[in-house]
Amino acid sequence: MNQQRMRGWVPFFICVVGSLVACGKPMPTATAVPPAQVMVQTVRQTTTAIPLEIVSEIKALSEVEIRSRASGLVVKLMFQPGQRVKEGQPLVTIDARAYDEAVIDAQAKLAESEAQLARARQDVARYQPLLADNAIPRQTYDQAVAQEKANAAVVQARVSGLERARLDRSYAEVRSPISGQIGLQKLEVGALATAGQTVLATVSTLDPMVAYFSVAETEYLAYMKRVQSAKKSIKTNASYPVELVLADGSVYQHTGKVDFADRALNAATGTLTLRAIFPNPQDLLRPGMSTRVRVVSDVAENVILVPQRAVTEMLGKQFATVVGPDNKAQQRPIKTGIRQGDLWLVEEGLKPGEVIVVDGLQKARPGVTVKPVEISAQATAPATASSKP
Repeated sequence: MNQQRMRGWVPFFICVVGSLVACGKPMPTATAVPPAQVMVQTVRQTTTAIPLEIVSEIKALSEVEIRSRASGLVVKLMFQPGQRVKEGQPLVTIDARAYDEAVIDAQAKLAESEAQLARARQDVARYQPLLADNAIPRQTYDQAVAQEKANAAVVQARVSGLERARLDRSYAEVRSPISGQIGLQKLEVGALATAGQTVLATVSTLDPMVAYFSVAETEYLAYMKRVQSAKKSIKTNASYPVELVLADGSVYQHTGKVDFADRALNAATGTLTLRAIFPNPQDLLRPGMSTRVRVVSDVAENVILVPQRAVTEMLGKQFATVVGPDNKAQQRPIKTGIRQGDLWLVEEGLKPGEVIVVDGLQKARPGVTVKPVEISAQATAPATASSKP
């Protein structure tokens, strides 16, 4: 019985001894965690053009409604909707039978008047020698001369009538007045077209295209002053290029230029309508597109531009994470101005020479030590800005 009890205590004593031995050994120490690596950029001052985006509407440089100048039934359509057409290309044929009859009638009337003129001229030629011999009264000769002049006037009128009839006949074949792209036909074969009223289709040019937009008087004056200053400085007809921002937010690959300003301001809105012309070799732009034009509104010097991804927003306020000399991160409230591409213009909160976190904001919590790695400023600077350290 005693041996069985002793056997039960053996495991207990082994555990106790093991614990005492373990207590005598030193505990392993925790390994220090290295600081997180973040991508940073040194704040620099730049000189940059300040763009102004204005809502604009794309239109064709030339857009013509094709109207029939002859009345009659449409007998033939010689185009496909949406196709390219050339100036003078036949598009629509109007029933011309009535116009053909008018031409024949005018030709017959002209022939009749020419015969009457020939007879009157023969009378004058026959009476002239008789008048010299006093064989006929003077009055008879004068009447013959007057009749010749009257018949000549009738012939001239009939010639004009024939030309007008032929012109009216030519209107039965409607041709394109310009080269461009034609839209959907407004009438089908068999429909009645009325001269001067019925629109058959619309043709518009596609290259180049124009964008109409309106600017305030102060903005217009500032723009013109910069243009005049550029002309004086480089002795050319320099003007600032105009960019076009499409509906999806992308920038159109071709820049344009302002080629028209309205003669007067709109008294109701106090704005001036301008037009910018853009090349359209790929036919990307179409009339009626809603776009925004981006023009230079000012040139700012000694400003600070930071990447958008370096700015965080919380509760309607904006912050940037600044890395101090001790490599500790701190959150700094800032105030931004306009957005230029993927950059913010910072008005308050940052100074030149300070280091801000661009990538890795989730690792740079306030008070945490980080390992800053400088990134190239050229990778985030706009094409129009020049940096100053």
